[in-house]
Amino acid sequence: MPWLAGAAMAQDAPPAVDDSALVARGAYLARAADCMPCHTADSKQPYAGGLGLNTPFGTLYSVNITSDKTTGIGGWNFDDFKRALHDGIRKDGAYLYPAMPFDAYTGITEDDLKALWAYVRRIPAVDAPNLENGLIFPFNVRLGMLAWRELFFRPAYFTPVAGKSDEWNRGAYLVEALGHCSDCHSPRNVMGAIKGKAAFTGAEIDGFYAPDIASAALARTWDKDTLVQFLKTGSAPQKTLVFGPMSDVVHDSLAYLTDADLAAMATYLLDSPPPPDAPAPQKASSLPADVYARASKVFVDNCAACHQTQGTGLLGAIPPLAGNPAVTAAEPYNVLTVVLQGLPADARFGAMPSFAGRLSDQQIAELTNYVRTSWGNGAAPNATAKMVAAWRETTKVPDYGTQAASAFDCAQVGGAPGASGPDPRAVAAISSALQGGDLDVAAMVDSYQASAPDASPARVVDALMAAYCPVVAAGGGDDYAKLAKLRRFSLQAAADASAPVASTPFPPVSVVWAVQAGKSLVARGPKSLGGPLVCPTDNGKLVPKALAADAAGLIGKPNVPVSGSTGADWAHALVKKDPKARLADVANALISAYCGVVAGTAGLEEAQQHGYVESFGQQVIQTLQLEN
Repeated sequence: MPWLAGAAMAQDAPPAVDDSALVARGAYLARAADCMPCHTADSKQPYAGGLGLNTPFGTLYSVNITSDKTTGIGGWNFDDFKRALHDGIRKDGAYLYPAMPFDAYTGITEDDLKALWAYVRRIPAVDAPNLENGLIFPFNVRLGMLAWRELFFRPAYFTPVAGKSDEWNRGAYLVEALGHCSDCHSPRNVMGAIKGKAAFTGAEIDGFYAPDIASAALARTWDKDTLVQFLKTGSAPQKTLVFGPMSDVVHDSLAYLTDADLAAMATYLLDSPPPPDAPAPQKASSLPADVYARASKVFVDNCAACHQTQGTGLLGAIPPLAGNPAVTAAEPYNVLTVVLQGLPADARFGAMPSFAGRLSDQQIAELTNYVRTSWGNGAAPNATAKMVAAWRETTKVPDYGTQAASAFDCAQVGGAPGASGPDPRAVAAISSALQGGDLDVAAMVDSYQASAPDASPARVVDALMAAYCPVVAAGGGDDYAKLAKLRRFSLQAAADASAPVASTPFPPVSVVWAVQAGKSLVARGPKSLGGPLVCPTDNGKLVPKALAADAAGLIGKPNVPVSGSTGADWAHALVKKDPKARLADVANALISAYCGVVAGTAGLEEAQQHGYVESFGQQVIQTLQLEN
């Protein structure tokens, strides 16, 4: 456990139960992990820290990990200890520097962590204040570790490799996790991270050269028995004699390991797999390496301070991105809207600023795809710069309360007079249709694109907003209601113009479907209104099961079609019953439940079935759009 940098806390009282066997096992594991040499500057004060490690970024000093309550870790508990080794985070929440090999220790199993803690908490207390690290700027700023962690670190326990022997897997665990051999035997990049493709191929450390121990090199000149002898004694006949930092590893660690464990290490080292070609996080990403590198930097620079490097958010303050259904939806609209428009504070979370003026269309597209594919998120990376440009047009709708909103200045909403903008004749034709009450936005998008085939998605959205703005302005009602109409219309226009330019096609939907777009909703139309009515699969993936059950119970078995404002009434009732549910989930739960009722009603023609579900879904979505 070298380099638990800057810690100063203390442990809970030793348990009353006899855990001597666990402590003994922990002492053995501490040997295997080579903890004492790195945490000892004075041999008379083992584990009291103070040993300096020279790095290209300055000098780091190991810290006191004895049970002293003032200068050691006497105030830590097991969770604090686990967080440091598995996650690389101190008890006070600060990020550890990678000179403490948490990137290897993250593989240590939970049971072994408990044994290590049982031993470490009993290390005799030594009053030895920790030395201040001598790092140069900007490496002395711990927040800079955000970028390092996002690019090069993912917490993950060791997983045995199928098809390999128990001895091989035991060796892999000792070499890769506990022994952290790659930390000394691998070259590092300019950020101090191990070069993935070059792992185990040798590196300079403290003025000595740690040789190439990749299997391709070892297997040429070493056999298992000779390698075991070297690991145990530090020498091998007609081979070499240990010297430099490795002599401490043999003297204080390897010499104490069982013959079985040494044999397992040799087995693995002589048959270790070729190193990966990229750091673990990027290797698991579906994004190209260059896109991943750019997008992860944008995330670290703009998002990680609030949403955290693993996308976990902050409980009660910042929503998580990892596993968030609004992030992993089939369409990226929700992410695009939030990044471009921001979010106001509400009863659950704090406000989020808009990044429209800070990030380019390409940066937002790559950032969107990054959060949709990171930390276990399995969404399609389908956002494109053209798509972002279309959604950027929606930010031209002024917020209510501004001077532009009070004047309902359409020139600031759509194409400005005299500027190169939407085709005026096409806009006039769409405006006439809107005045007649036609609000089929998808058809209008198709109409404009037919009249101006070279128009970009952003130009299409701009045209529709220019056509609708004067119609809304001339209508009755308060300004805030007019602007709400225009905003909803602009979001729907952006959604309908975006689908054709997605980098991967959106999966088809069988019925009208609600999609979250920031705090509002947009509707996705079914791929076809012909043929038999096919209702969404009730598998808990499209709609949360509990919400689907509430919707089904609320609807019951009504006569079809339901009349008047029944759909709107059910929407209000379900929101009241499940106030924390996403509005898109509320809408889709009702649509799915009603679809099942329609499909089960005898005597209806296919066209009637589709029409009933379509009109019901539109009513529910439009009702919930007003919930904000």
